Amino acid sequence: MLRFTARNYARIAQAAVTRRVPVYAHWGITHRCNLTCKMCGIWRYGDENEELAVAEIQQMAEKMARLGVVQLSIGGGEPFASKHLEAAVEAFLGQGLNLRVLTNGVPEGNGRNVVQGRDYLARIDRCMDLGLKNFSISLDSLYPARFDYICEAEGAWDAAVRTMTQVSSRLYDTPGAMPTINCVVSNLNLEELPDIVRFASDIGFAVSFLPVELLGDPKEGVRNWEARFIRYRPEMGIGSAEGASQVRARIDRAYDQLLAMKADGAPILNSTPYLEASRMYLKTGRFPPEGCDAGRLYFSVAPNGQFTICHRTVHQHLDFLDPGFEEYFHSELYERRRKLEAASCEGCMRACWIDTSSMFRTMEGFFETAKLTLKRRSGAPLTFEQARERWARVDQAPIVPEGAQPEAAAK
Repeated sequence: MLRFTARNYARIAQAAVTRRVPVYAHWGITHRCNLTCKMCGIWRYGDENEELAVAEIQQMAEKMARLGVVQLSIGGGEPFASKHLEAAVEAFLGQGLNLRVLTNGVPEGNGRNVVQGRDYLARIDRCMDLGLKNFSISLDSLYPARFDYICEAEGAWDAAVRTMTQVSSRLYDTPGAMPTINCVVSNLNLEELPDIVRFASDIGFAVSFLPVELLGDPKEGVRNWEARFIRYRPEMGIGSAEGASQVRARIDRAYDQLLAMKADGAPILNSTPYLEASRMYLKTGRFPPEGCDAGRLYFSVAPNGQFTICHRTVHQHLDFLDPGFEEYFHSELYERRRKLEAASCEGCMRACWIDTSSMFRTMEGFFETAKLTLKRRSGAPLTFEQARERWARVDQAPIVPEGAQPEAAAK
Protein backbone atom coordinates (compact mmCIF):
# COMPACT_ATOMS: atom_id res chain seq x y z
CA MET A 1 0.00 0.00 0.00
CA LEU A 2 2.74 2.44 0.93
CA ARG A 3 6.21 2.95 -0.44
CA PHE A 4 7.92 5.02 2.25
CA THR A 5 10.83 7.38 1.74
CA ALA A 6 13.68 7.55 4.25
CA ARG A 7 12.13 10.74 5.62
CA ASN A 8 8.80 8.98 6.14
CA TYR A 9 10.46 6.06 7.93
CA ALA A 10 12.11 8.57 10.27
CA ARG A 11 8.72 10.17 10.97
CA ILE A 12 7.15 6.80 11.72
CA ALA A 13 10.01 5.87 14.06
CA GLN A 14 9.64 9.19 15.88
CA ALA A 15 5.89 8.66 16.18
CA ALA A 16 6.45 5.17 17.61
CA VAL A 17 8.73 6.57 20.30
CA THR A 18 6.97 9.83 21.17
CA ARG A 19 3.36 9.33 19.94
CA ARG A 20 3.50 13.06 19.08
CA VAL A 21 4.03 13.02 15.31
CA PRO A 22 0.77 13.32 13.32
CA VAL A 23 1.60 10.63 10.80
CA TYR A 24 -1.99 10.40 9.49
CA ALA A 25 -4.40 13.15 8.46
CA HIS A 26 -7.82 13.32 6.85
CA TRP A 27 -8.91 16.29 4.77
CA GLY A 28 -12.46 16.61 3.54
CA ILE A 29 -11.89 18.57 0.35
CA THR A 30 -15.66 19.14 0.07
CA HIS A 31 -18.89 18.22 1.82
CA ARG A 32 -20.75 18.14 -1.51
CA CYS A 33 -21.76 14.72 -2.77
CA ASN A 34 -23.70 13.26 -5.67
CA LEU A 35 -25.21 10.51 -3.47
CA THR A 36 -27.49 10.64 -0.43
CA CYS A 37 -26.53 7.35 1.25
CA LYS A 38 -28.92 6.08 3.91
CA MET A 39 -26.51 6.33 6.85
CA CYS A 40 -24.77 9.58 5.85
CA GLY A 41 -25.96 13.16 5.97
CA ILE A 42 -22.77 15.03 5.14
CA TRP A 43 -24.11 16.02 1.71
CA ARG A 44 -26.60 18.33 3.43
CA TYR A 45 -23.75 20.67 4.38
CA GLY A 46 -21.98 20.94 1.04
CA ASP A 47 -21.05 24.50 0.06
CA GLU A 48 -18.64 25.19 -2.78
CA ASN A 49 -18.03 28.71 -1.43
CA GLU A 50 -16.34 27.35 1.70
CA GLU A 51 -13.80 25.23 -0.19
CA LEU A 52 -10.11 26.11 -0.52
CA ALA A 53 -8.48 27.61 -3.61
CA VAL A 54 -5.52 25.94 -5.32
CA ALA A 55 -2.97 28.28 -3.70
CA GLU A 56 -4.40 27.45 -0.26
CA ILE A 57 -4.24 23.73 -1.01
CA GLN A 58 -0.56 24.10 -1.87
CA GLN A 59 0.03 25.86 1.46
CA MET A 60 -1.77 23.03 3.25
CA ALA A 61 0.42 20.42 1.54
CA GLU A 62 3.62 22.21 2.52
CA LYS A 63 2.44 22.64 6.12
CA MET A 64 1.43 18.97 6.47
CA ALA A 65 4.88 17.92 5.24
CA ARG A 66 6.56 20.16 7.82
CA LEU A 67 4.37 18.77 10.62
CA GLY A 68 5.46 15.21 9.78
CA VAL A 69 2.34 13.83 8.10
CA VAL A 70 3.13 10.60 6.22
CA GLN A 71 -0.32 9.44 5.06
CA LEU A 72 -3.15 11.72 3.93
CA SER A 73 -6.64 10.64 2.96
CA ILE A 74 -8.69 13.08 0.87
CA GLY A 75 -12.37 12.46 1.48
CA GLY A 76 -15.63 14.37 1.46
CA GLY A 77 -18.48 14.35 0.58
CA GLU A 78 -17.34 13.15 -2.78
CA PRO A 79 -13.82 14.41 -3.60
CA PHE A 80 -14.50 14.43 -7.34
CA ALA A 81 -17.19 17.04 -6.71
CA SER A 82 -14.27 19.45 -6.30
CA LYS A 83 -12.76 20.85 -9.49
CA HIS A 84 -9.48 21.19 -7.60
CA LEU A 85 -8.97 17.51 -6.76
CA GLU A 86 -6.29 16.91 -9.39
CA ALA A 87 -4.42 20.02 -8.23
CA ALA A 88 -4.61 18.70 -4.67
CA VAL A 89 -3.29 15.28 -5.72
CA GLU A 90 -0.35 16.93 -7.45
CA ALA A 91 0.36 19.21 -4.48
CA PHE A 92 0.40 16.50 -1.81
CA LEU A 93 2.32 13.97 -3.89
CA GLY A 94 4.80 16.74 -4.65
CA GLN A 95 5.45 17.09 -0.91
CA GLY A 96 6.24 13.38 -0.58
CA LEU A 97 3.05 12.36 1.24
CA ASN A 98 1.46 8.97 0.69
CA LEU A 99 -1.97 9.82 -0.61
CA ARG A 100 -5.34 8.04 -0.75
CA VAL A 101 -8.54 9.39 -2.31
CA LEU A 102 -11.84 8.16 -0.84
CA THR A 103 -14.51 8.12 -3.55
CA ASN A 104 -17.93 6.55 -3.95
CA GLY A 105 -17.01 5.43 -7.46
CA VAL A 106 -20.32 6.66 -8.86
CA PRO A 107 -20.30 9.34 -11.57
CA GLU A 108 -23.77 10.64 -10.80
CA GLY A 109 -26.75 9.73 -8.69
CA ASN A 110 -30.24 10.67 -7.59
CA GLY A 111 -30.34 13.72 -9.86
CA ARG A 112 -27.51 15.42 -7.93
CA ASN A 113 -25.08 15.60 -10.84
CA VAL A 114 -22.17 17.15 -8.99
CA VAL A 115 -19.84 14.72 -10.73
CA GLN A 116 -20.33 14.58 -14.48
CA GLY A 117 -20.47 10.98 -15.69
CA ARG A 118 -18.62 11.57 -18.96
CA ASP A 119 -15.68 13.10 -17.12
CA TYR A 120 -15.43 10.98 -13.97
CA LEU A 121 -13.46 7.99 -15.25
CA ALA A 122 -11.20 10.29 -17.24
CA ARG A 123 -10.47 12.21 -14.01
CA ILE A 124 -9.70 8.93 -12.22
CA ASP A 125 -7.15 8.24 -14.96
CA ARG A 126 -5.66 11.73 -14.66
CA CYS A 127 -5.12 11.21 -10.94
CA MET A 128 -3.27 7.96 -11.65
CA ASP A 129 -1.25 9.72 -14.36
CA LEU A 130 -0.13 12.18 -11.65
CA GLY A 131 1.12 9.25 -9.55
CA LEU A 132 -1.84 8.49 -7.28
CA LYS A 133 -1.68 4.80 -6.32
CA ASN A 134 -4.37 4.42 -3.72
CA PHE A 135 -8.14 4.81 -3.88
CA SER A 136 -10.79 3.68 -1.45
CA ILE A 137 -14.14 2.99 -3.11
CA SER A 138 -17.38 2.27 -1.26
CA LEU A 139 -19.30 -0.99 -1.69
CA ASP A 140 -21.64 -2.37 0.98
CA SER A 141 -23.31 -5.30 -0.78
CA LEU A 142 -22.92 -7.78 -3.62
CA TYR A 143 -26.64 -7.38 -4.32
CA PRO A 144 -26.90 -4.46 -6.78
CA ALA A 145 -30.48 -3.71 -5.70
CA ARG A 146 -29.47 -3.58 -2.02
CA PHE A 147 -26.48 -1.33 -2.67
CA ASP A 148 -28.56 0.97 -4.89
CA TYR A 149 -31.07 1.19 -2.03
CA ILE A 150 -28.32 2.18 0.42
CA CYS A 151 -26.95 4.81 -1.98
CA GLU A 152 -30.41 6.00 -3.02
CA ALA A 153 -29.25 5.87 -6.65
CA GLU A 154 -30.18 3.38 -9.36
CA GLY A 155 -27.12 1.89 -11.02
CA ALA A 156 -24.75 2.72 -8.15
CA TRP A 157 -23.45 -0.88 -7.90
CA ASP A 158 -22.58 -1.10 -11.57
CA ALA A 159 -20.91 2.31 -11.52
CA ALA A 160 -18.82 1.60 -8.41
CA VAL A 161 -17.65 -1.80 -9.68
CA ARG A 162 -16.84 -0.35 -13.10
CA THR A 163 -14.66 2.25 -11.38
CA MET A 164 -12.96 -0.46 -9.32
CA THR A 165 -12.08 -2.54 -12.36
CA GLN A 166 -10.70 0.51 -14.17
CA VAL A 167 -8.50 1.36 -11.19
CA SER A 168 -7.37 -2.24 -10.83
CA SER A 169 -6.47 -2.51 -14.51
CA ARG A 170 -4.04 0.37 -14.03
CA LEU A 171 -2.66 -0.41 -10.57
CA TYR A 172 -2.77 -4.22 -10.27
CA ASP A 173 1.01 -4.73 -10.56
CA THR A 174 2.10 -1.26 -9.42
CA PRO A 175 4.49 -1.33 -6.42
CA GLY A 176 3.05 0.58 -3.48
CA ALA A 177 -0.55 0.38 -4.73
CA MET A 178 -3.36 -1.07 -2.65
CA PRO A 179 -6.80 0.07 -3.81
CA THR A 180 -9.36 -0.72 -1.13
CA ILE A 181 -13.09 -1.30 -0.79
CA ASN A 182 -14.66 0.59 2.11
CA CYS A 183 -17.58 -1.48 3.42
CA VAL A 184 -19.97 -0.23 6.11
CA VAL A 185 -21.10 -3.20 8.23
CA SER A 186 -24.81 -3.06 8.97
CA ASN A 187 -27.89 -5.17 9.53
CA LEU A 188 -28.24 -5.38 5.75
CA ASN A 189 -24.97 -7.14 4.94
CA LEU A 190 -23.63 -9.13 7.93
CA GLU A 191 -24.00 -12.42 6.09
CA GLU A 192 -22.23 -11.02 3.00
CA LEU A 193 -18.94 -9.96 4.61
CA PRO A 194 -16.85 -13.06 3.80
CA ASP A 195 -17.93 -12.98 0.16
CA ILE A 196 -17.13 -9.26 -0.04
CA VAL A 197 -13.57 -10.19 0.98
CA ARG A 198 -13.45 -12.82 -1.78
CA PHE A 199 -14.83 -10.33 -4.29
CA ALA A 200 -12.21 -7.75 -3.29
CA SER A 201 -9.43 -10.29 -3.76
CA ASP A 202 -10.82 -11.32 -7.15
CA ILE A 203 -10.71 -7.77 -8.51
CA GLY A 204 -7.31 -6.91 -7.02
CA PHE A 205 -8.52 -4.85 -4.04
CA ALA A 206 -8.18 -5.04 -0.28
CA VAL A 207 -11.21 -4.37 1.94
CA SER A 208 -11.73 -2.28 5.07
CA PHE A 209 -14.80 -2.80 7.27
CA LEU A 210 -16.41 -0.02 9.31
CA PRO A 211 -19.31 -0.73 11.70
CA VAL A 212 -22.31 1.47 10.98
CA GLU A 213 -23.04 4.33 13.36
CA LEU A 214 -26.55 5.74 13.38
CA LEU A 215 -28.70 8.15 15.32
CA GLY A 216 -30.79 6.19 17.81
CA ASP A 217 -33.80 8.51 17.55
CA PRO A 218 -35.05 10.65 14.65
CA LYS A 219 -35.47 13.58 17.08
CA GLU A 220 -32.20 13.04 18.89
CA GLY A 221 -30.66 16.27 17.67
CA VAL A 222 -27.00 17.14 17.56
CA ARG A 223 -24.99 15.36 20.25
CA ASN A 224 -21.65 16.41 18.85
CA TRP A 225 -20.11 17.71 15.66
CA GLU A 226 -20.18 14.34 13.88
CA ALA A 227 -23.83 13.74 14.76
CA ARG A 228 -24.74 16.24 12.05
CA PHE A 229 -23.42 13.77 9.50
CA ILE A 230 -25.19 10.54 10.51
CA ARG A 231 -28.86 9.64 10.17
CA TYR A 232 -31.66 7.63 11.77
CA ARG A 233 -31.99 4.43 9.72
CA PRO A 234 -33.36 1.62 11.93
CA GLU A 235 -33.33 -0.94 9.10
CA MET A 236 -29.53 -0.65 9.05
CA GLY A 237 -29.07 -0.98 12.80
CA ILE A 238 -27.90 -4.33 14.14
CA GLY A 239 -31.09 -5.80 15.58
CA SER A 240 -33.36 -8.79 15.29
CA ALA A 241 -36.93 -9.63 16.15
CA GLU A 242 -35.65 -13.02 17.27
CA GLY A 243 -33.80 -11.60 20.26
CA ALA A 244 -30.37 -10.56 21.43
CA SER A 245 -28.84 -14.04 21.31
CA GLN A 246 -29.60 -14.33 17.58
CA VAL A 247 -28.08 -10.90 16.98
CA ARG A 248 -24.87 -11.86 18.78
CA ALA A 249 -24.75 -15.14 16.87
CA ARG A 250 -24.99 -13.34 13.51
CA ILE A 251 -22.21 -10.96 14.47
CA ASP A 252 -19.99 -13.74 15.81
CA ARG A 253 -20.44 -15.86 12.70
CA ALA A 254 -19.45 -12.97 10.46
CA TYR A 255 -16.43 -11.85 12.49
CA ASP A 256 -15.21 -15.38 13.22
CA GLN A 257 -14.99 -15.86 9.47
CA LEU A 258 -13.29 -12.50 8.87
CA LEU A 259 -10.65 -13.19 11.53
CA ALA A 260 -9.97 -16.67 10.14
CA MET A 261 -9.69 -15.28 6.61
CA LYS A 262 -7.31 -12.58 7.76
CA ALA A 263 -5.13 -15.16 9.52
CA ASP A 264 -5.01 -17.08 6.21
CA GLY A 265 -3.77 -13.99 4.36
CA ALA A 266 -7.00 -12.59 2.90
CA PRO A 267 -6.71 -8.90 1.90
CA ILE A 268 -8.48 -7.43 4.94
CA LEU A 269 -6.90 -4.09 5.71
CA ASN A 270 -8.22 -3.83 9.28
CA SER A 271 -5.96 -5.07 12.07
CA THR A 272 -7.03 -8.01 14.23
CA PRO A 273 -7.45 -5.69 17.27
CA TYR A 274 -9.77 -3.47 15.23
CA LEU A 275 -11.88 -6.40 14.02
CA GLU A 276 -12.27 -7.63 17.59
CA ALA A 277 -13.21 -4.11 18.72
CA SER A 278 -15.75 -3.91 15.89
CA ARG A 279 -17.32 -7.20 16.98
CA MET A 280 -17.65 -5.89 20.54
CA TYR A 281 -19.10 -2.56 19.39
CA LEU A 282 -21.74 -4.23 17.23
CA LYS A 283 -22.73 -6.57 20.08
CA THR A 284 -22.72 -4.05 22.92
CA GLY A 285 -22.64 -0.52 21.49
CA ARG A 286 -19.47 0.14 23.50
CA PHE A 287 -16.47 1.82 21.93
CA PRO A 288 -12.91 0.54 22.55
CA PRO A 289 -11.75 1.43 26.08
CA GLU A 290 -8.11 2.16 25.27
CA GLY A 291 -8.60 5.86 24.58
CA CYS A 292 -7.43 7.62 21.47
CA ASP A 293 -4.51 9.53 20.01
CA ALA A 294 -6.54 12.19 18.21
CA GLY A 295 -4.54 15.35 17.72
CA ARG A 296 -1.25 13.52 18.28
CA LEU A 297 -0.97 10.68 15.77
CA TYR A 298 -3.76 11.97 13.54
CA PHE A 299 -6.02 14.94 12.90
CA SER A 300 -8.77 16.17 10.59
CA VAL A 301 -9.20 19.27 8.41
CA ALA A 302 -12.58 20.52 7.13
CA PRO A 303 -13.19 21.80 3.57
CA ASN A 304 -12.66 25.40 4.68
CA GLY A 305 -9.32 24.62 6.36
CA GLN A 306 -10.64 24.39 9.93
CA PHE A 307 -8.48 22.06 12.05
CA THR A 308 -9.97 19.57 14.51
CA ILE A 309 -8.33 16.71 16.37
CA CYS A 310 -11.04 14.46 14.90
CA HIS A 311 -14.47 14.52 13.25
CA ARG A 312 -16.35 14.39 16.54
CA THR A 313 -14.98 17.44 18.33
CA VAL A 314 -15.91 21.12 18.30
CA HIS A 315 -13.98 23.70 16.30
CA GLN A 316 -11.95 25.51 18.93
CA HIS A 317 -8.48 25.53 17.36
CA LEU A 318 -6.71 27.82 14.94
CA ASP A 319 -7.44 27.39 11.26
CA PHE A 320 -4.89 25.04 9.67
CA LEU A 321 -3.81 27.80 7.27
CA ASP A 322 -3.37 30.40 10.01
CA PRO A 323 0.24 31.70 9.90
CA GLY A 324 0.63 30.83 13.59
CA PHE A 325 -0.80 27.32 13.37
CA GLU A 326 2.46 25.36 13.52
CA GLU A 327 3.65 27.22 16.62
CA TYR A 328 0.22 26.71 18.17
CA PHE A 329 0.22 22.98 17.32
CA HIS A 330 3.46 22.49 19.28
CA SER A 331 2.36 24.68 22.22
CA GLU A 332 1.29 23.71 25.74
CA LEU A 333 -2.04 25.47 25.15
CA TYR A 334 -2.84 23.17 22.26
CA GLU A 335 -1.86 20.07 24.23
CA ARG A 336 -4.10 21.09 27.17
CA ARG A 337 -7.05 21.63 24.86
CA ARG A 338 -6.34 18.40 23.00
CA LYS A 339 -6.25 16.34 26.18
CA LEU A 340 -9.53 17.81 27.42
CA GLU A 341 -11.22 17.08 24.10
CA ALA A 342 -9.90 13.52 23.86
CA ALA A 343 -10.84 12.78 27.48
CA SER A 344 -14.41 14.02 27.03
CA CYS A 345 -15.10 12.17 23.77
CA GLU A 346 -17.48 9.20 24.01
CA GLY A 347 -15.40 7.34 21.41
CA CYS A 348 -15.92 6.12 17.87
CA MET A 349 -15.18 3.24 15.51
CA ARG A 350 -13.34 5.20 12.82
CA ALA A 351 -11.01 2.63 11.29
CA CYS A 352 -8.41 5.23 10.26
CA TRP A 353 -8.18 6.55 13.83
CA ILE A 354 -8.28 3.30 15.79
CA ASP A 355 -6.13 1.26 13.42
CA THR A 356 -3.47 4.00 13.38
CA SER A 357 -3.38 3.83 17.17
CA SER A 358 -3.24 0.01 17.00
CA MET A 359 -0.22 0.16 14.72
CA PHE A 360 1.70 2.21 17.27
CA ARG A 361 0.41 0.46 20.41
CA THR A 362 0.81 -3.16 19.36
CA MET A 363 3.40 -4.91 17.25
CA GLU A 364 0.59 -7.14 15.99
CA GLY A 365 -1.20 -4.27 14.29
CA PHE A 366 1.98 -2.89 12.73
CA PHE A 367 3.29 -6.17 11.32
CA GLU A 368 -0.13 -7.25 10.03
CA THR A 369 -0.36 -4.05 8.01
CA ALA A 370 3.22 -4.32 6.78
CA LYS A 371 2.74 -7.95 5.72
CA LEU A 372 -0.38 -7.13 3.72
CA THR A 373 1.21 -4.18 1.94
CA LEU A 374 4.20 -6.27 0.84
CA LYS A 375 2.15 -9.17 -0.54
CA ARG A 376 2.30 -9.38 -4.34
CA ARG A 377 -0.79 -10.19 -6.36
CA SER A 378 -0.93 -13.04 -8.82
CA GLY A 379 -3.00 -13.59 -11.93
CA ALA A 380 -4.85 -10.74 -13.62
CA PRO A 381 -7.63 -8.38 -12.51
CA LEU A 382 -11.20 -8.98 -13.63
CA THR A 383 -12.88 -6.85 -16.23
CA PHE A 384 -16.17 -5.19 -15.30
CA GLU A 385 -18.11 -7.76 -17.30
CA GLN A 386 -16.32 -10.63 -15.53
CA ALA A 387 -16.82 -9.06 -12.11
CA ARG A 388 -20.53 -8.57 -12.70
CA GLU A 389 -21.05 -12.06 -14.08
CA ARG A 390 -19.21 -13.76 -11.19
CA TRP A 391 -20.29 -11.64 -8.27
CA ALA A 392 -23.47 -9.61 -8.83
CA ARG A 393 -26.28 -11.30 -6.91
CA VAL A 394 -29.45 -11.01 -8.91
CA ASP A 395 -31.74 -13.39 -7.03
CA GLN A 396 -34.83 -11.83 -5.51
CA ALA A 397 -33.45 -11.41 -2.00
CA PRO A 398 -35.15 -8.75 0.14
CA ILE A 399 -33.29 -5.52 0.87
CA VAL A 400 -33.43 -6.33 4.60
CA PRO A 401 -32.43 -10.02 4.87
CA GLU A 402 -35.04 -12.44 6.22
CA GLY A 403 -34.57 -13.18 9.91
CA ALA A 404 -32.68 -9.93 10.36
CA GLN A 405 -35.49 -7.45 10.91
CA PRO A 406 -34.36 -4.66 13.22
CA GLU A 407 -35.85 -3.89 16.59
CA ALA A 408 -34.16 -0.51 16.89
CA ALA A 409 -31.41 1.59 15.45
CA ALA A 410 -27.84 1.07 16.57
CA LYS A 411 -26.78 3.37 19.35
